[in-house]
Amino acid sequence: MVFEKTFKELTKEELLEIFKLRQTVFMIEQGIMEVDIDDHDLICTHLFIKKDGKIVSYARLIDEKDQLFIGRIATLFEYRKQGFSTKIITYLQNKHDVLAISSQDIRIDFYKKLGFKIVGRKYKDAGIWHQKMVYIK
Repeated sequence: MVFEKTFKELTKEELLEIFKLRQTVFMIEQGIMEVDIDDHDLICTHLFIKKDGKIVSYARLIDEKDQLFIGRIATLFEYRKQGFSTKIITYLQNKHDVLAISSQDIRIDFYKKLGFKIVGRKYKDAGIWHQKMVYIK
């Protein structure tokens, strides 16, 4: 089951779990030493999946400048390869006609399989090559 909540709807415990998950994946595993928490967290929609009573997979949806942008997609290491990120993305695809994403270079094929198309040139963000991609239903 995909949970969908605004910042104000999140419990304190859920917010803490989300920030811990993102720090684990982005800062510890990927070595990104930039601030992960930002003002978008206040205005975006938070989507997550729980297993064994804890949040194991996460993404956020930002509605900005007439564009829906999926970001911060992350799954805890021990829960990967179980389709959790795919479940969150397909949940969003069923609700929206157009979605954008900034894919890490090594994840492009994953998003292509979900119907996303490459747009523009690759660029570096937080020291990692990224590619903007768009899904149109």
